[in-house]
Amino acid sequence: MFKPLIILFNFYIKSSIHVALAVVSLSLITLNVGLLDISKKVFIFIFFSTLFVYNFIKFFPLVIEGKRKKIPISISLLSVSAGLTSFLLYFYLSLLAQIFVLLGATLVIFYGIPIFNKSSNWRNKKGWKIYLVVLSWLFLSVGVPLASNSIFQPTLFLKLTFIQGIFVFVAILPFEIRDLLSDDLRLSTIPQKFGISTTKKIGYLLLIIGFLFTFFQFYNQIPWIISTGFSFLILAFMLYWSSTKKAYYYTAFYVEGIPIIWCLSLYLITYF
Repeated sequence: MFKPLIILFNFYIKSSIHVALAVVSLSLITLNVGLLDISKKVFIFIFFSTLFVYNFIKFFPLVIEGKRKKIPISISLLSVSAGLTSFLLYFYLSLLAQIFVLLGATLVIFYGIPIFNKSSNWRNKKGWKIYLVVLSWLFLSVGVPLASNSIFQPTLFLKLTFIQGIFVFVAILPFEIRDLLSDDLRLSTIPQKFGISTTKKIGYLLLIIGFLFTFFQFYNQIPWIISTGFSFLILAFMLYWSSTKKAYYYTAFYVEGIPIIWCLSLYLITYF
């Protein structure tokens, strides 16, 4: 009875649908906070482009190594469809939004493909991994929605980039803690440099700074403040319980799903 549900759940996680929904959730947060009026095509683009990019990063190495058979056909078909859909929708975006997408795409190319060195990419460069991921998320979740509005708001862009940047940065720490024993030492991840305990303290401090910044910069937007505090608190607890022994789904489902909770709580508080 439960086997089909387990298969479906695994497909949901491994096909990157979950992470794509997380990025769309952050984009909807940008929409809500900025009081934007933009086309639904923008969010459809963000969903499919995120799905395609994450699967590209995960499975492209297998293609390079000639191990295509290890990639499930269902995920291959979904990824190709997502890539084609996002390519077509790209031309519906504003020029500025297209620029943000191109910047993100450049990071993805250097992140996932060895360009100058056949055995290395930016992902494997010392200390770069976390910042590449944060920037690529922010280009989609903040840059594209704001750039799709009739009037781009630079100040709001900087504020939301700071808040969501802190969130994404801290949300990556449980992943780095989980992979501490298996990551190449040359990656120089935060836990590798400072240890697990100090890494968690860094995360807590950043979340406090992010919440205080939200409180003082958006003091008149109560739903935004409450939902941010609630979501940052959940992330702090998830970070606290992070360890090298945590199961894959602890990060891949629960931690990755916090943006969805953040978005839902914001809209529920706003409209109910």
